[in-house]
Amino acid sequence: MGEAVQRRVRWSEAKIHVFILVFVISLLSATAAENPVRGRADATIRRPDRFPHRIWAACDFEGNTLDYGWFGQRETNNINLYPGNQTALHASERPYKNFSAVMTGVNPVPGPRMGKENGLFVRYFLKGGTTATFQHFSLTREDNWHVVVNGLVQDRWDEVTLNFTRDAVRNDGSAERFGDGERMDDFKLFAGRAAEAASYDVFIDDVIFFANDPAMPPEPEPFPNRVILLAAFDTGPKEKYWPGDFELAESPPAGAYWRAAKSVPRKNGGHPFVRVEIKPPRPVGAHSKARFRYHLAGAAAMTVQIFDATVQDNRHVRLRDLKQNEWTTTYVDFTRDSRRNDGTANEKFAAGNLVDDLFFFVDGESAASATLFIDEVVLFDAGGKEP
Repeated sequence: MGEAVQRRVRWSEAKIHVFILVFVISLLSATAAENPVRGRADATIRRPDRFPHRIWAACDFEGNTLDYGWFGQRETNNINLYPGNQTALHASERPYKNFSAVMTGVNPVPGPRMGKENGLFVRYFLKGGTTATFQHFSLTREDNWHVVVNGLVQDRWDEVTLNFTRDAVRNDGSAERFGDGERMDDFKLFAGRAAEAASYDVFIDDVIFFANDPAMPPEPEPFPNRVILLAAFDTGPKEKYWPGDFELAESPPAGAYWRAAKSVPRKNGGHPFVRVEIKPPRPVGAHSKARFRYHLAGAAAMTVQIFDATVQDNRHVRLRDLKQNEWTTTYVDFTRDSRRNDGTANEKFAAGNLVDDLFFFVDGESAASATLFIDEVVLFDAGGKEP
């Protein structure tokens, strides 16, 4: 073989080796991007842009519901100041056993169901360090999973959003991730070592566990500022955990997640309705809205109403031309669109007013024979200035 031919062969072999090297580096980079270090995350995302497809657990500490445990004590002095917010949660046990300097969190009852891609939003005030562990338990797997979060802010209120499905690691070391429909138990935040308890402190507020479905388009509404009421009806007996006037439907129409609230006739012989009791009463925000899913058959109109216990009158919004025989997600803007039942004009739905009932009335000529299902109710403060 001539020298020129040998040079061409060596050059071709070199190009092949370079190609293989580039391909391997690209493959490794892609794999690293798809599979980040599990169990650790940086506090780089303050809040999501869009309202999640589902919110499956939430606590704003404005009212302690039945058996909904709080790991800490009510705090009314050091709070994140915005209209309607009055209470946070302060870690009360330090050190926490021999495990951490401080611990706080909540125990949602009766075991809400997770979704496909699960995340957590929480406001926090941390003193003593910039790292904390966020952990929650699956009743289904009988195990915790956790994320160690770096880069948290110290000595002022801030917020952080975590992707548990992507970043969390199981405490028992197994690889399976918690999945759609699994039931959650307690959430805990740990910070510092037990020996550092004197220099650590932590407060939390507006805990929101949520889920998105990557196959669905994003919701149009921005992420909520605060969740005032959450009613998904999926777990627990009605009498204890879901006070109000409705039937708890174990097998609602196809397209529901698990269970739903089914309308019942009003006691005076009126049209079907659903009443969700807000117990204890909660303060509304600067811009109060409701997001819910409905399935309506036999009618195309509904009145959504909320009782303002502060002024002792209801506020209502009438909805027309509703879809029938399919699950539909809709939003109602109480601050902008609602009117008082007593006819008082231009009466503002002020931040801090207490509400204690949420109603869904079927309207129209054929309403008496209609059936309404309600699911995934979220009463929330959209934040910002009042419209």
